[in-house]
Amino acid sequence: MNKVFLSTNFDNIIQLLKAANIDNLIIPNYFFALKIHFGEPGNTAYLKPDRVKPIADKIKTLGGKPFFTDANTLYSGPRSNSKDHREVARQHGFSDVIISEEDDCVTIPVGLKHFKQVYLAGAAMRAPAMIVLTHFKGHELTGFGGALKNVGMGLGTRKGKLKMHQDCLNCPEVKTCKKNLTIESCWIGSPTLVQEKMSEYCFGAVKDRKVGYINFITDVSPNCDCYGHNDPPIVPDIGVLASLDPVAIDQASVDLVNKAAGHDIFRKLYPEADWNVQLDYAEKIGLGSRKYQILAV
Repeated sequence: MNKVFLSTNFDNIIQLLKAANIDNLIIPNYFFALKIHFGEPGNTAYLKPDRVKPIADKIKTLGGKPFFTDANTLYSGPRSNSKDHREVARQHGFSDVIISEEDDCVTIPVGLKHFKQVYLAGAAMRAPAMIVLTHFKGHELTGFGGALKNVGMGLGTRKGKLKMHQDCLNCPEVKTCKKNLTIESCWIGSPTLVQEKMSEYCFGAVKDRKVGYINFITDVSPNCDCYGHNDPPIVPDIGVLASLDPVAIDQASVDLVNKAAGHDIFRKLYPEADWNVQLDYAEKIGLGSRKYQILAV
């Protein structure tokens, strides 16, 4: 049973880092990746820089060199190329941002059910350690978007994102499809398939690395921050969680949101997307445990 630390006071973020031993991941004089979703233009629910800047500042005081990072989107838009993506981050108040170009790709062998290898953004992967900063929210394909999705789908290159969304075995156009060459959007993968593939990408991204996870259960919108708008929160703000286990922190997060809602609000929003799949499969391949203990900070 892995530990998940909870604070309802956003001023306690540094104490939360210490309680979860995430501060011990910082290596003086080395770059330190802060994986985050910068939000689509027009969206206001994304994780704001004032919430996460204290973490970057703490890393600097411990001798690390933090940078915020993400990978480009598969769908077209300002976050589908590195130059415009960096500009979105700047407009949303972030600095010290590195976003890899598509050809800056690191291939990691995983040898799992869906993938033998995965394609990940080089900037984040070259950093010896990483903190995953996640805005916890709903998602139409995965039920919810938590740490597993932030890492797995988030750090996949555009080619990697395409492969996570594909279902070539069941595609009637597979013989004539050119999307693997053009890297065009493909959305035919089922919620179950995409969640399993996403978990395998997360496995590759954190394999043999020092990684900590912080989930912000605030402004819990029903949809992903990839939308250029957002609906009102589905529950009131709950707090911030920290853990060294991505499965435990996502399980704790979904439990807290559903408890606040009084029912499984994510299955009500997206009945076709069983969010249990990502947690079950991630646990099965060794990413963490669904059993957890919450400790207040």
